[in-house]
Amino acid sequence: MRLGQEIEMIRKKLGLSIAFMCDVFDTDERGYHDIVIGKRTPSVYHLIMFIDSTHCPLESLSKIIEK
Repeated sequence: MRLGQEIEMIRKKLGLSIAFMCDVFDTDERGYHDIVIGKRTPSVYHLIMFIDSTHCPLESLSKIIEK
């Protein structure tokens, strides 16, 4: 699973709004959509903000680190 897909899956699982996600990633709806489809990669800072806000680990990051 790609990073953006995993982020969107967690958002839906937790019932978070897209507006909340836009705040976390400091972007608008189009920018968030670009993250979800993999067109844009969030910065390390934004990924930390996401993990801190949701208290959910990102499994796709562990796969990147292992390489």
